Amino acid sequence: MIKKFLKSENLKSNILYVLRLICRYYIAFQMFIYAFAKILKSQFDLGLSYLGDTTINSFNGFMLTWNYYGYSRTYGLIIAATQIIAALLLLFRKTERIGVILFLSFMINILLVDIFYDIQGALSIAIKLSVMGVFLLISDWSGIKSYFLKFKIKTPLFPSILPEKFRKLYWIKFLIIGGMIFYGYNYIATIKKSYLLKKEIFGIYKAVPKDFNERYFRIYFDYDYGLKIKDFNDNIYYGDFSIDSLKKSVTLKAKCYTETGYFLVKDSLKKLNLPKDSTKAFKKEITKYYNKKRNSESYNATFDFTIKNDTLILKNKETSFKLVNVTDKYKH
Repeated sequence: MIKKFLKSENLKSNILYVLRLICRYYIAFQMFIYAFAKILKSQFDLGLSYLGDTTINSFNGFMLTWNYYGYSRTYGLIIAATQIIAALLLLFRKTERIGVILFLSFMINILLVDIFYDIQGALSIAIKLSVMGVFLLISDWSGIKSYFLKFKIKTPLFPSILPEKFRKLYWIKFLIIGGMIFYGYNYIATIKKSYLLKKEIFGIYKAVPKDFNERYFRIYFDYDYGLKIKDFNDNIYYGDFSIDSLKKSVTLKAKCYTETGYFLVKDSLKKLNLPKDSTKAFKKEITKYYNKKRNSESYNATFDFTIKNDTLILKNKETSFKLVNVTDKYKH
């Protein structure tokens, strides 16, 4: 088959066919993955740490985009359905031209959003998919004109590269499509299972007024053991937590991050005019100094916990207090 491919008189058309086939299947596969990510709610979910205390004017481009597209579940499902339809159309020779037009109609928009909203994590794949889509459009321009502008053109359904016996096994395509859909769904389901599971303690917990603790005003137990803590001085801490289900204990580890503290450290380093190689050591000491001064030193504490209805009770040798689950107040 390879020899026939290389010796063929229609070598250029055969190479073009193979390149187009790769692009069509790659785009379709990626569309299945992105669609299932929306259906299984593993895309457009910022997690709990961005809810409640974070104001919209502090959002970066990524946070704005995810918050906007994640606001409506129905809208997300419509986008997913459009991506699945485009993928299926691209997988069939007779409908690939409609599929290319549909795909580029939303893919170019996604690319522009990634560029102008500075979504770096998705930009490279958006560029790759857009280039492939444009290639499919340009390389079949005569066919596109015929298809949409009603010009007559004769294009063989299969190129000469495919032996006759392979042309009779057209049903294999449906096995490949089924495999792509299954793998795409399973891939996203596995990611969700690994990173978006709700742990034993999950949600936003606010201190009960009569049990106010100076350092624990609101605690966010997020996906994948992510942790955010807000104290009564409006200091915000980010870190992680771990649970010992047998001992019924939870360990909180978090460090403070505020813009005020960041600029205080930055200004202090600037005034000291230190050599670059010694900045790191001094930065750690200055940060430690300001954290102590602002009463925002790092968290590293272990508590025994009890959950009764929507109330979380945390207790250790030094303190004991209650927090109530207020997650529903911050969700759409």
